[in-house]
Amino acid sequence: MCRMITAPLGVPGRLVIDPFVQMAQGLNAVNEINTSYGKWVHGHGWGAVYEKNGHLKILRSVEACWDDPVLETLRDERIFLLHARKASQGAVVLDNTHPFDYEVDGAHWIYCHNGTVRDSLETPSTLQKTESTDSEKIFHLLLPYMRNNRVLSGLRSVYGEIRDFTCLNSFLLGPEAFWAVSLYAENPNYYALSLTKGPDGPIFSSEPLAEISGTRTIIPNGHAVYVDRSTGKINVISLGVRGTHTLSPDEL
Repeated sequence: MCRMITAPLGVPGRLVIDPFVQMAQGLNAVNEINTSYGKWVHGHGWGAVYEKNGHLKILRSVEACWDDPVLETLRDERIFLLHARKASQGAVVLDNTHPFDYEVDGAHWIYCHNGTVRDSLETPSTLQKTESTDSEKIFHLLLPYMRNNRVLSGLRSVYGEIRDFTCLNSFLLGPEAFWAVSLYAENPNYYALSLTKGPDGPIFSSEPLAEISGTRTIIPNGHAVYVDRSTGKINVISLGVRGTHTLSPDEL
């Protein structure tokens, strides 16, 4: 289980770091106040994607984000993704810390996930590790679909085959496009994915971010949201893997 924030167009670090830490500590908004599970903290490592000299860089740490002074160094950087982990599968080691990244045909893709998959997942040939998390396996199962712009087909195929899971909420950041998936099987108070549209562009988060101005919407379960990173245009698409209705882009 994890807490995640993504700004596909990039935002100043000072805008999202404090809300991110509050989410990780279980101190933010209503989603963390959960009568079934109580208050969860997400202190099993954190990761960030930020811009440096015109290029995206990835930073990972096994420390709790609120105890790691390195996070403070990102306040003046342009942030694209933040992820705080609560380990459900896999040891608390750097290799299991989100986000995961891989290059496909010269394009760099970055992925993070929230939830637990109980199904037994195959280990793709691209994953050269003896042990890995469910999240990393899902990412590598999606990799072949990142060729020839078949990401949506990959999400429908890979996610549609997974039957026993808590949540498959995930962010997939590519050089030209971003995909957010809202797909959970239980506990919507915890897993509902939020979108804030404001002056800094769209910001996706594991729960509503009251500290950030803009129009907030909950992304319906069973939907993917596509963002064109060159124009900021948003498209909303039903995955068709659970009983949900189709939304038009104007509904977000």
